Amino acid sequence: QDLPIDRFVGAQRQKSAMALLSKIAGGCARAPCDGRRRAASPSPLSLPQEVLRHASGRAAPRELEKVDSSDESLNESLISPSPSAASSLSTSTSLTALKSSSPKKAVARWSLALRVARVVLLARRAKQNSAVKLNDQRKETSRTSVRVTRTLTDPAISAGVRQMMALLEPGQPLGHVSDFAKEYGTEAFCKRLLRKNDGNVKKSSEKFKQALAWRQAHKEVLISRKFALGGDERVIGSDLQRRPVIYFCMKNQMLSGAQCLDQKVVTMLQAIDSMPGGVEDMVHIWDLHGQQFRLSDLNPAPLVRMIQSQEAYFAARLHETIIIGMPRMATALKDAVWPLVPEKTKAKIRFMSEEEAQLHIETQCDEEVAGRILAAMQQNRDNRLSLEQRKKSWMRVDEFGQLVPMV
Repeated sequence: QDLPIDRFVGAQRQKSAMALLSKIAGGCARAPCDGRRRAASPSPLSLPQEVLRHASGRAAPRELEKVDSSDESLNESLISPSPSAASSLSTSTSLTALKSSSPKKAVARWSLALRVARVVLLARRAKQNSAVKLNDQRKETSRTSVRVTRTLTDPAISAGVRQMMALLEPGQPLGHVSDFAKEYGTEAFCKRLLRKNDGNVKKSSEKFKQALAWRQAHKEVLISRKFALGGDERVIGSDLQRRPVIYFCMKNQMLSGAQCLDQKVVTMLQAIDSMPGGVEDMVHIWDLHGQQFRLSDLNPAPLVRMIQSQEAYFAARLHETIIIGMPRMATALKDAVWPLVPEKTKAKIRFMSEEEAQLHIETQCDEEVAGRILAAMQQNRDNRLSLEQRKKSWMRVDEFGQLVPMV
């Protein structure tokens, strides 16, 4: 009562924190003591300032710094105290008497109790706030959509579109490109580029040139939509905002990263085909479970080329990328490529554990789609199933919303 515990876990957690502290360290877990029983059973909230600072991550108490963490007898007493130690920690023993009899154990015990309480209660609070955060994200998405609509009708953006379209005229920098490449140079594409680059006409024009050059270089795959099957990457459904969701698991990768690029391109084209009116972006789920690196996979060039196509040809098509798990080798590859990723794109990439991803998918997709994604994740973690058995379940959603074989 002298120093409220809400300094580090919040006032709404006082009652739970007191009960948890009492269970771990002994003491009073009821309401703050009145004057008649304060001396016999002091409240666990009346703790040394140094211990509280240590529990909240501010500084280690001087007494605790002197405690030898390798002392087996001390560790054993913290986990399973002897009867004599338990009796000394009963509610009938004052904190002052406890400290005077065994100061090292008392300080270490209170520190452990407060650390556990802080971690457990903060985890509970984070879980309860997840729904609030989701609502805030949806509100922000709605506000962003309004801002984008206003930006697209701005006269400066219209002037930028005209300036970019003029690059396709004879005698201009893009006047020599093929008709196939020019087909992609639409007003809608120019607006997406300007939106992605915050209205910067010069930068958008450079990306415009790169996109048309990329289209010409990949004419065959864009027309035929044929590719060598390199894994299970496919449109697996859509989220609550009707954005297409693309899923793949690295456990099913059969070819090198460079050989899988055509499949990625075709999958994104299929996602665009399935977009309803008013939807322009998509969600990617990269499940890195079971990733087995080939020597060629250590080359970041395929990943760099994919990022370049996302920034130009598929500009403003990415809503978010969920990366599940991060093996050590994948971390090294990510560190090599990360400096090349624009800041706006970095903000759309989220690294999650399997548990975090499951919760996110359940909140972002309806029951049917979430169940389909989670079932695929579970199947890919079932070591009893062979690759050929998993292949039989690889289905994708077509432009009509129907499940069809992936290939």
